[in-house]
Order: sequence, then structure tokens, then C-alpha cells
Amino acid sequence: MRHFYRMMTVIILTCIMLCGCSKENPPDKIADADFTVITGSDIPEELQSLINERKKNPFSLTFTDQSYLYVVRGYGKQSCGGYKITVNDFCKREDGLYFDTELFGPKSDNPDERSSYPYIVIKTEYVDLPVSFSK
Repeated sequence: MRHFYRMMTVIILTCIMLCGCSKENPPDKIADADFTVITGSDIPEELQSLINERKKNPFSLTFTDQSYLYVVRGYGKQSCGGYKITVNDFCKREDGLYFDTELFGPKSDNPDERSSYPYIVIKTEYVDLPVSFSK
């Protein structure tokens, strides 16, 4: 009888551990979303102010002017300049829009020694959907 209880305990604990280790798949991609990367004076003043307030730390934000949706990803303070940000994906999914970017370090052996605050802003037509960001 003890053997039965031990075996049941092992089976139950194994089931609990396996349930806790499952990986949730992201929602299915429905379509790519059109966007334009914008910089400088093309960024609305109010949005630029929000970026300047947050740029010291990594951040993600959205901004709308009812005509366009702006999606921003900032990587916080970096020790030098010369970073590049690429957009890996911007698409519509079942649960909203998804924005995936990646930061690449300076390519030269002698990067600019001044601190930098790399961020990227994209502009797309306004849609009333939530935006999720890659990790």
C-alpha cells in the first residue's frame, strides 16, 4: 500500500511540474502592418517630450493624434553612440498589434564615447488596437 501512495505522489508531482513548464505560443500573425520609421522634426512635439522624459531607462510607448499611431521603443542610456535599431516585425495578430525590435551595438572599434539614448519611432495609420512589444 505504501508503494501505491509513493507512486501516486510521484505521478501527481510530475503532472504539476509539467503543467508549470508549458510554454504559451504567441497569437497567430494575421498580416504585416505598414509603417514608416520617423526621426527628428517628423516626430510630434508632444511625443518627443514624452520620449525625452523616459529615455534614460528602457521604455515602450504608444501615442496617437487620431490620424496616426506612433509606436516607440527606447533602449535607455548606453555608454557610447553608434547603436542601430532594426524592426524585426510589426504585424497584426489576433490580440492586437505586435512590435519587435532589436538593438545592435556600434560596429567600429572606436565608438563615440559620449552616452547615447537609442530609440526608434514608427508611424502607422491609426487603429484602435492594443500594441504588445517584444521582450
